Amino acid sequence: MQITLLGTGQPQPNPLRRGPSSVVRLGGDFVLIDCGSGVVVRLTEAGISPGDVHTLFLTHLHSDHFIDLGHFLVLRWITGDDRPLDLVGPRGTEALVSRVLAVLEDDIAMRMKIRAEPRQPLNVKVREIDAGPALSLDGMTATAFDVAHYPLEQPFGYRFETADRVIVHSGDTCPTENLIRHAKGADLLVHECMDAAAWDNAQIDHGKTDRSHTTPARLAEIAAEAKPALLVTTHLNPGTRPDVMARSIAEGYSGPTVIGQDLITL
Repeated sequence: MQITLLGTGQPQPNPLRRGPSSVVRLGGDFVLIDCGSGVVVRLTEAGISPGDVHTLFLTHLHSDHFIDLGHFLVLRWITGDDRPLDLVGPRGTEALVSRVLAVLEDDIAMRMKIRAEPRQPLNVKVREIDAGPALSLDGMTATAFDVAHYPLEQPFGYRFETADRVIVHSGDTCPTENLIRHAKGADLLVHECMDAAAWDNAQIDHGKTDRSHTTPARLAEIAAEAKPALLVTTHLNPGTRPDVMARSIAEGYSGPTVIGQDLITL
């Protein structure tokens, strides 16, 4: 089981970091986590066709985590077969997908007219879930667990398990005991890390971001308690300096740490 970080950025444009997205691979199966800006380009750069992806998990319904869903669905249709996409997410996902499909309906109809053979329309099977089992696939299970990302009501992290490996992806969250419980002993913990000092935005209420995101110092506390074999950061501000973030985390956590970059595979 592997995970590739496709996009390690945030909504703010950053040429070095695309929008939030990762992909878990087990053999020939791919599970996409979120669908941020540039996801199709990053999948292609990682050697994965959108048509090879048949499962998509959304961690929550902030736009930076689904903004390229339409592009992904169209390219998956163009490059893939007609197998349905299993799209899993919190309450509200079905309404979101319905709106995206409505926008794409005319485009797909026009594309069908130039096909040599008839094609099925976009085939998306939405599953709105609560915390608990989310997927069982060829020896891999995935579990959704509640995190805390103010003001959303139902943000998720995901825990992926095989017989000998555990990968945990935090989604967007401030520190929570529930996340620590699900991350304990993981081989790999991919966790968001927002360095507020690197975010020059006067419109942001940093008091409220403490209820939404995790600073390097707080991430060190999480990792010290969860003790993953490897900690990897993602969802970084455009102004983040990886060396500074690494030193900040190291002040409270001595375990192996990687400051995430787009297209690294672990």
